[in-house]
Amino acid sequence: MKTTTCLSPAYPYRIPLVLLVAAALAAAGPLTLGGGGAFPTPLSAPPRATGDAWVEGLVSPAPLDCTLCHNDRHTQWAGSAHARTQSDVASELGNSDAGLTPAAVIQAEDCLGCHAPTAVLANGGMSESQALGYFFSTSNGVFSAATTGLNTNEWPHVGCTTCHQVPGDHPTNAATLAYFNSQSGQYVPMTSASQLCGQCHGNLHFAGTDHQLENGWAMSKHANTQAAVAGELSASHPGETPDAVAQGEDCVGCHAPTAVLANGGMTEAQALGYFFSLTNGVFTTNTAVAHTNEWPHVACNACHDPHDPGKFSYFNSATKQYQVMTDSAQLCGQCHGNLRFAHTDHLSYNVITGPGGVGVTNPGWMAGGVTCVDCHMYNSGVDGSESKMLAGHTWAVTVQEAGGGSTCACTACHSSMDTGTAASLIAGWQGTFQTLDATVSASVATVSAACANVTNTNVLARLNEARQNLALAESDESQGVHNHDFLIALLNDASQKALSIPMLNVAQSGTNVVISWNGPGTLQSTPTVGGAWQDVPGAANPLVVPAATLIQGQFYRLRP
Repeated sequence: MKTTTCLSPAYPYRIPLVLLVAAALAAAGPLTLGGGGAFPTPLSAPPRATGDAWVEGLVSPAPLDCTLCHNDRHTQWAGSAHARTQSDVASELGNSDAGLTPAAVIQAEDCLGCHAPTAVLANGGMSESQALGYFFSTSNGVFSAATTGLNTNEWPHVGCTTCHQVPGDHPTNAATLAYFNSQSGQYVPMTSASQLCGQCHGNLHFAGTDHQLENGWAMSKHANTQAAVAGELSASHPGETPDAVAQGEDCVGCHAPTAVLANGGMTEAQALGYFFSLTNGVFTTNTAVAHTNEWPHVACNACHDPHDPGKFSYFNSATKQYQVMTDSAQLCGQCHGNLRFAHTDHLSYNVITGPGGVGVTNPGWMAGGVTCVDCHMYNSGVDGSESKMLAGHTWAVTVQEAGGGSTCACTACHSSMDTGTAASLIAGWQGTFQTLDATVSASVATVSAACANVTNTNVLARLNEARQNLALAESDESQGVHNHDFLIALLNDASQKALSIPMLNVAQSGTNVVISWNGPGTLQSTPTVGGAWQDVPGAANPLVVPAATLIQGQFYRLRP
C-alpha cells in the first residue's frame, strides 16, 4: 500500500488546534477542501451506533473545524498526499485484493490503519472491515478490478485528528501528539514525531509492514546525535555558556533542529542548556547528556513539514519555521554544507557543487545531475528488499539484505559493477585520500610552525592558500569519495603551495650537519652574526657541512 508522511510535534508546542462548539460550527457551515470535498468527516462524526461493544468503545472527536484558526496549516495539508488517500486504497484493493472480502483484507493488510484511521468513526461508528465496505465498492461482497471509492465526502484521509488528540477543553489545553488506533478506536499517546511517523512509515504499529522508513532512520546517524553533541561541548567548549555556543557553533541547528520545540518551546541556547549538563552556567569537560527521552535527534519533521511532507523543507531552529527547499541537495546542504551556517566545517555539499578551492577549479562531480539522494537514499524498487522497505532512510550507500547479500547505489548507474567491486573502489578512493591527507597535513603543519614569526606578506598569503585548500578537502565528510579527483587536486595544491615556501631544515649525520631546504631560494652563509651574507658557491640540496666548518662557526639562510 502507498503511504504518506505523518504529522509533527510542533503543534502542541506552538499553535494549538481549536475546538469549536457545535453552534459555531453550524454557523460557519461546511468548508471545502482544495479538491472540492467537504472537510474530513471524523472532525464532525455523527452519533455512534448502539448495541455494538466495539463501537461503544470508540473515541469520537467532538465537532470541530481546525480551519478557523489554522487555515494556513489546513491549506498545506489539503495539497499534500495526506489529503489524497482514498484513491490509493481503491487502486490497491482493485489490483492486489480482488476476490477478497473486507474482513479478509483487514486481516492481511490493514489499509485503514494508516490511510484513514478515523474512518471507523464515520456512519455512526464502524469496525475496520465495515469501514472498508462502506468506503469502497464490492461485487457480491468482494473487491474487484472495478472497485472504486464510495462516500468520498465522509472519507477523512489522514486528517488532523489522526495525529492530534484534541481535549474537550481546547483551546484552554492544547492538543497532544497521539496516533488514532483504528483497531481499538482509541488514541495512543506519542512521545516524539518520529515515533508517530513510525506507526505507519515504520513497523511500530504493524510489525509486518513493508514501509520501514522509520526503521531505517533508527539505524542511521541521524537518530543518534545527542552523544556527539555532548562530546563536542565537553571537548571544545568548556567554560562557555549556552548563549556563547549558540552564537558561535550552533549545534542544535543541525543535530536536532526540533529540540527547540521541547519543554514548551525554547531558544537554541535554552535548548542547549536543557539537553546538556552545566556547571555554574557553563559547559565543562564533564558535560553530559540530559533529558534524553525528549531529545529528537534529526527527526522526521526536521526535513519534512508534516503538513506538507511532499516538499523538501528544513526546520530552522532559530525562527521555528519551515523553509521550503528547491531540491533535495539544497536541503542536505543546510547542514552538510554552508547554506545555513556560513562558517561550518561540514562542506560535502560545497565539495560536490563548487565553487572550488583557491586556484583549484572544481570540475564537477559525475554526469547526469547525480545528487546526494541518488547515492545516499537509493531505493532499488525490488519488492521485499531492505533497500525498498527502508527507502534510503539509513543514508547508507550499501544496504545489507536479509538473505545475506547487499544492494549498492553505485550499481544503479554502473550496471556492470557489482556490490563488491563498488566497495573496493570506494575503499581505494578513501585509502588514497587518507594517505595523501596525512602527508599534506604534516607538511602544512611543519611550514606553519616554521613561519610563526614570518612577516613577509607573500609567504603568509601562500601559506594561507595552502591551509584553505587543505581545510576544504578535509571538510568533506566522505573521506575522499565525494568528487574524488577534486579532493586529490586540493591536497596536491596545498602541498605544492606549502612546500614552495623557502624553509631550511637541519639534521645531524655523524659528526656532520646536513642542511636541506624546500622551495625556491639560494643558500647563503656568514661566519658571524650580523656579518655579510654570501651565496654558497655550488651549494647542493642537501648540503653536508663538515665538522671542521662547524667548529669555526657558520650561519646559513635562504635568499629569495
